Amino acid sequence: MNPRKPHVDWDSLFGDDYDYFDLPDLTPELSGIEASSMVELGGFQTGSRLLDAPCGHGRHANVLASRGFQVVGVDRDERFLQMARDESEKMGVEVDYRHVDLREMSFEEEFDAAVSWYSSFGYFDDETDRDILRRYRRALRPGGRFLLDMHSPYRHIPSVLANHDMHVDVLRRGQDLAVDIQELDAEASRYYAEKITIRDGKVERARYSVRMFTAPEILEWFRTAGFSHARVMNETGGPFTVSSRRLVVLGTA
Repeated sequence: MNPRKPHVDWDSLFGDDYDYFDLPDLTPELSGIEASSMVELGGFQTGSRLLDAPCGHGRHANVLASRGFQVVGVDRDERFLQMARDESEKMGVEVDYRHVDLREMSFEEEFDAAVSWYSSFGYFDDETDRDILRRYRRALRPGGRFLLDMHSPYRHIPSVLANHDMHVDVLRRGQDLAVDIQELDAEASRYYAEKITIRDGKVERARYSVRMFTAPEILEWFRTAGFSHARVMNETGGPFTVSSRRLVVLGTA
């Protein structure tokens, strides 16, 4: 039995190094494109009440609010929430940002739609993640839709097989490096990863793990969470295949 347990170094993973290495690639143009994809894939109607959880620094929530959605954004990171509020003021939009951990969401039939984007699901043990999925379901009004975006479980397999059972991503900013090393535990269907940043000669390490799902498995999770219907697709809304970059699930309450 694998002795490793799900764990995330939240503050290290999403601290100043995240701002330095990752945020520059999360441009307003990309956020706008992804927000359009959410609306199209989810079939969301303008003017509907939408839950963005977790919302991070609000890059999607603010765009969706600018397009006529009534958005509530929740996140565990107060620093991100303040960044989101500051940006919403600059954009002249209103978003109800709340400091809430996914594990403590207690909404009851308040939303027409909900989104979890950018591989934000699967960081806890299965029991906890199943409970979070039930909380998304309870947040929706009858007929409401939940859109979940995740990595495809097949995305890194060729790299893992070719690179000593590891997938390695390297991001460079000038002379600084961020190296993400992922090891796939096939029995647990979970990546255990370490992100090593080398910035101004200083080395920092952050560990995390994230669950991988096959299509039948995540559909079973949606059914047991109480969704009346769920289907999988790729990142463009087409059929999910082994070559798909993303696994997207649309569940109906």
